[in-house]
Amino acid sequence: AASDVYKRQYHERVKKLLPGGVHYNFNLPWEESPIHYQRAKDSRVWDMDGKEYLDLYARFGAMIVGHGNKEYNDSLKEVMDRVLSVSHCDLDAEALEAIHQYVPSAEMIRFGLSGTEIVQNAIRIARAYTGRNRFVRFNNHYHGNADNIMGGHSTDPENPVPMDYRGDTKGTEGRAVGILEDQSYLIEWNDAELLEELLKAHGEEIAAVIMEPVCVNGGSIMPKPGYLQKVRSLCDTYGIVLIFDEIITGFRMGIGGAQTVFGVTPDLTTLAKAIAGGGVPVAAIAGKKEIMQLLTEKRVIHAGTFNGYPLGTAAVKATIDILSRDHGAAYEYMKAQAGKIHETLRKIAQAEKFPLVVQGPELCGAYHCCEKELEKPSEYISDIQIKDVILNAALQRNGILVSSISRIYPNITLSDQDVEWFEERAGAAIREAKELIDELYA
Repeated sequence: AASDVYKRQYHERVKKLLPGGVHYNFNLPWEESPIHYQRAKDSRVWDMDGKEYLDLYARFGAMIVGHGNKEYNDSLKEVMDRVLSVSHCDLDAEALEAIHQYVPSAEMIRFGLSGTEIVQNAIRIARAYTGRNRFVRFNNHYHGNADNIMGGHSTDPENPVPMDYRGDTKGTEGRAVGILEDQSYLIEWNDAELLEELLKAHGEEIAAVIMEPVCVNGGSIMPKPGYLQKVRSLCDTYGIVLIFDEIITGFRMGIGGAQTVFGVTPDLTTLAKAIAGGGVPVAAIAGKKEIMQLLTEKRVIHAGTFNGYPLGTAAVKATIDILSRDHGAAYEYMKAQAGKIHETLRKIAQAEKFPLVVQGPELCGAYHCCEKELEKPSEYISDIQIKDVILNAALQRNGILVSSISRIYPNITLSDQDVEWFEERAGAAIREAKELIDELYA
């Protein structure tokens, strides 16, 4: 086991070369102190000191098959030993057919590597298909860290053009001048009338409407009944390409994603994270044949050295094989286990008189330190986020890891012993958080 001194020294060694000592950053008012992990198995990870954690972070939700899953790892090893670095391999058809089988919008599919780049390619395809430039996006939805689609806010309801503002956690220096204002409209989500008014006024210049069908990044908020259906209808009326960003919900809410759960089929879908099980990066655009045909006709460029690389393709196939087995029994199991964890959090918070809700789909839900469930992403204000971060940190100190601020991501290996681990430690974490929050707001 590493000593605390060695761990600090190791982190300082990393920081000398890695900006901030972290592999990613947002404009948040606190400094992250990363834990360097040494090994992992199923739902547990161990740091350099040998300290054990329950992993409900799951690499931002990507690690859905569990750490060290033998079937998954063996599939990757097999292709590594057989055919590692070529443009096309003998697993392409199987992986593509599996996605086509389960994702309703996937009449055709292209692979990439990251969510950020695949979203940008989906927008490019939508623009080419419609001959229009602008797209509509929504407050607190996240579609990657490209200049044109991250952060900002709009203040004019008649012309909701986004602008940078001080204190934006997704605001950044170095953004191309005018790119937010020139490309998109930014409005509130879960308000069909608001979208309808925008499309009536500006529909002829809008190529796409892009959204998370469940706003996981904005607090794991579910769409209101009928909202997605209305959005689909409005896009049809105005000839607009509907893009569902299912980079989180795809393969988390089920292999078919949120579009299967809600029965609403978008024109294009972006997938990533859990699509490849969590061990290697794969993203995908899945869409209607008549739109994806623009790639076939080479009217739209989609390039990338590692698009469709064999290791990624093997990971996609293995992940779908594992998750689809026995009519998707793995999903029912994960939902049941996650439900126990959600209920434990609620019960402990109630007993401790600590305001807390748990909301969203079981496999990508979130807790919030407030009195009632959030209904709009704009309700996920900094005050709630700060309290959520305090609880996140307290959980981590007590051996429980959750994702970005407050998200809970189970995997298929989440056992009854893991649930017990959570039950034994969550109470101490909530009491610690309550004490710190009471001091902060005294």
